[in-house]
Amino acid sequence: MYENSGSGPSNGHGAAAAASAEEAKEHLRAAKGAAADAIRSAGLEAKTWSRGRFSELQDRIEAEPYRATAWALGIGFVAGVLITSLARRR
Repeated sequence: MYENSGSGPSNGHGAAAAASAEEAKEHLRAAKGAAADAIRSAGLEAKTWSRGRFSELQDRIEAEPYRATAWALGIGFVAGVLITSLARRR
């Protein structure tokens, strides 16, 4: 196998390698923090957007309840036809 399979380099470059590894770790930690902040920000933005859309939809339904009911019945009918046709194929 390998003759020089010790736990670390013994030629004097061990300190430089350890410093480089520590620098890489710090860089990865900073990148992880930045990525987490970006994800939190995107999540908050999506949450705000979806709440706004839900509020708009709710207002439209309250303004025109019969139209919303007709749409819901139509969508339900189409979904029922699709599900029935898929079930009959099996």
